[in-house]
Amino acid sequence: MHGKLSSRARPLFRTISLWLCGVALLFLIKLVIEMFKGPIAETWIDLTLVLIAYLFFFLLDPLQTWVANRLRKRAKRKTISSTTENNA
Repeated sequence: MHGKLSSRARPLFRTISLWLCGVALLFLIKLVIEMFKGPIAETWIDLTLVLIAYLFFFLLDPLQTWVANRLRKRAKRKTISSTTENNA
């Protein structure tokens, strides 16, 4: 049981994972744009990426809520299906 995260650590881990994936995706987009267009420091593309990162920061909470709801529904469906199989 040592490998399982506590119930308090799971949402924090999920938030950090979402944030890291978002930041990695933005850096990947910037790298691809720089490969084709050259350096983009202090251009409108760089500003756009910063604004998207700022927007993503505020979308983390709704995204985390959405993921938590989907996981809760999936767990409820599994519980219902396993109880009906056991009763049958």
